[in-house]
Amino acid sequence: MGILREPAQFIKELKLPEGFSVCELGNQFMAGGELDRPAKDFYYLFGCQRYVSLDGNGQGTNTIDLNLPIHFGTKALLGQFDLVTDFGTGEHIFNQAQVWQTMHDLCKPGGYIAFDRPSQGYSKHCFYLITAGLIHDLALANGYAIVRLENQKTPRGQLLRGIFRTPRHALPFQHPQQGKYQSTLRLKGIA
Repeated sequence: MGILREPAQFIKELKLPEGFSVCELGNQFMAGGELDRPAKDFYYLFGCQRYVSLDGNGQGTNTIDLNLPIHFGTKALLGQFDLVTDFGTGEHIFNQAQVWQTMHDLCKPGGYIAFDRPSQGYSKHCFYLITAGLIHDLALANGYAIVRLENQKTPRGQLLRGIFRTPRHALPFQHPQQGKYQSTLRLKGIA
């Protein structure tokens, strides 16, 4: 799992507070040229004071199954991070709703969620490809500002790269309804 040059530049351009904190999904490395180093080192170069990574492979700061909600031992991490990232882990997790909710729950109010997800191609690489519609509907449902959203061509296919800014007050995660149908959708309870 690697953070490529473009998302690294996105992070450098954010107005993160002095002594910011980062939680990454996956034990990430910077990929390419002079950036070839553990991601933790990259963040510390830019003033990070606290870095945590969550992964199921036993190589992150905390080993967790990202298919499940944050459990007892890591609940202290909730709402603690100025920047939460998913640069190459979430698309390998079956429970996509839980991955997005975990990122939301880890982020401080007014913090940033950065992601890099396959949108086309990537044959046999991941469980899911996402669309810009999902990103817009996640933002709408949760009051996120879309700071950046780009489609990037790669040798494997295309990626959607983006950054959300969360609202300045804590809100519970909301599962989105597809925006173009939201005004006509009528959900009924099961008796």
